[in-house]
Amino acid sequence: MNIHQLRAICEVVKQGLRMSNAAEALFRSQPGVSRQVRDIEDEIGIRIFRRKKNKIEALTPAGREVVRVAERVLRDIDSLRLIGKEYSSNDMGELTVATTHTHARYSLPRAIEAFTVRFPKVKVTLRQGNPVQCCELAALGEVDLAIATETSRSYEDLLSLPVYRVTRCIVAPRNHPVLKEKRLTLETLAQYPIIAFDTAFSGRRVVSEAFSQAGLAHNVVLSAVDPDVTKAYVERGMGIAILSRLAYDPVKDRSLGIVDASHLFKSSLLNVSMRRHTYLRSYVLSFIELYAPHLSREAVRKALESDEPPPPPEHVPVIVS
Repeated sequence: MNIHQLRAICEVVKQGLRMSNAAEALFRSQPGVSRQVRDIEDEIGIRIFRRKKNKIEALTPAGREVVRVAERVLRDIDSLRLIGKEYSSNDMGELTVATTHTHARYSLPRAIEAFTVRFPKVKVTLRQGNPVQCCELAALGEVDLAIATETSRSYEDLLSLPVYRVTRCIVAPRNHPVLKEKRLTLETLAQYPIIAFDTAFSGRRVVSEAFSQAGLAHNVVLSAVDPDVTKAYVERGMGIAILSRLAYDPVKDRSLGIVDASHLFKSSLLNVSMRRHTYLRSYVLSFIELYAPHLSREAVRKALESDEPPPPPEHVPVIVS
């Protein structure tokens, strides 16, 4: 068997068992990819895919095991290439980070600026999405790192290390009565229209759970995925927003005021996620240290090499800027 055959079966799975899509992604003909799949099945003596009239319908139980091993082999081959690049040109390359708009806009600029000064020959690429999309990109190996709050989905091949806690605040126009409350309550917030994050974000889930546990209904009049868009509608008087404290800029958001809501809504964990058993180039580890100085490169390497889940987070700092 060879690398091309392994890539063929993994790409067929990645493309939802559609052979034509896999061939297009691999820049090969569909008969060629089909032949590579058949050849590896013949060599190892099992059927990887269940077929009906030559159409792939599902992975066989044995096929699931084969794909798991093939993905690991391909990941190790990619790591070997990265090791070669590390020692032949350790200050050149590309760093690709998947993250949400909030962190691309508010928490990452300082670290990225410092990184580009230290590694001027490394190209930095940001890919934005919701937390699930960011984690999927990291799990597929399409980005080096994902930086996003925790999701309700788990990823077997993804290592997620908590770096910060995210707390929440209420954002409203300067003259809004909610800003004058001495001790804000959920009952008070339930009286106002709310502009909330999309359900794909942990912030929306945390807010909904808090109201639900208190037996209160809340009126969400608009959902968005971007805190800057959310604040634009708050400025127009459409409602109040429940946002990450990080997303309020006292200079640029001068028409808005905030009040702390950390006592009403539990904090979310912000994770840096990467594929397990993957070789990270030294500049990737340096970037993680720049972003979260308390997370050392030794701790990251140790976690990557382990098959055990990381220990429960303790003393994770609150992110403020």
